[in-house]
Amino acid sequence: MKDRLTPLTIPSRKGRLAIVTGASSGIGKATARALGLAGADVVLAVRDVDKGAAVAAELRAEHPEGSHTVAELDTADLASVERFADRYVDVRVDILVLNAGIGATRRRDVSVDGHELVMASNYFGHFALTGRLLEPLRRASRARVVTVGSLVADHGRIRPDDLDFERRWSRRGTYAASKLAMVMFARELQRHSTAGEWGLNAHAAHPGWSSTGLFANSSTAGAGGFLGRATGLMQSAADGAQPVVFCAASRQAAAGGYYGPIGLFGTSGPVGKAALPRPARSAKALTALWQATEELVGVSFSQN
Repeated sequence: MKDRLTPLTIPSRKGRLAIVTGASSGIGKATARALGLAGADVVLAVRDVDKGAAVAAELRAEHPEGSHTVAELDTADLASVERFADRYVDVRVDILVLNAGIGATRRRDVSVDGHELVMASNYFGHFALTGRLLEPLRRASRARVVTVGSLVADHGRIRPDDLDFERRWSRRGTYAASKLAMVMFARELQRHSTAGEWGLNAHAAHPGWSSTGLFANSSTAGAGGFLGRATGLMQSAADGAQPVVFCAASRQAAAGGYYGPIGLFGTSGPVGKAALPRPARSAKALTALWQATEELVGVSFSQN
């Protein structure tokens, strides 16, 4: 699918270290490309190292302005998250883009840690990774943490006492909840950063209706994909990545903000402010999710 939007103009990121999870395809790859073009040293944090290495070589050939390296990370495996974070314990991390994830599964599967697989891949691992990288992020001058949500976050429902969906699992509901959790995480991370003077700017972004491998493998493909292409509402991965890149690098991105396409129904178009899902506006709900997640993944931000 061809790009329709004019590429974003962002400041030079030369000398900045950017980590992009799930950067071997789709929104993550497009984000890694844009940040590298701006001069950043980009780490492609991926499950499949061979695939990541091929993408890194492609990006280096296209844009030698920055650097692209590869490191193994499986967000569904908390031990993998810890091993990855240990690589960067003594460095400065300027940009952390939390993009990796899987689509809706056909049945309730669990991760190696026994957690519901979609929540583990899309949310728990990213929460744990951010907590373990808190000090490297604090070494930067206004580090950016960007969580990647989705239009379906509006339909998510979260019960802090059942984050593993042991009682009420559904393929669409659990995926929507994982994306809602990512939006809520950014909001609460910003509150903690402000209160604790951590110096982080947390943002959430969604890519609208983008043509990516995740969409193609989701339960909404098929007729939905045909409708998206027929109506022109679906956009390329590069266009869908623009809200993420905007949050990662633009001086206009407000801390704690939520951004996405501003075209029809938020499916495509240029970047603008997105409407927050209702639970992401509730301080009580944000705090409850944060506390429950800390306990579940065994990573406490207060100990960093």
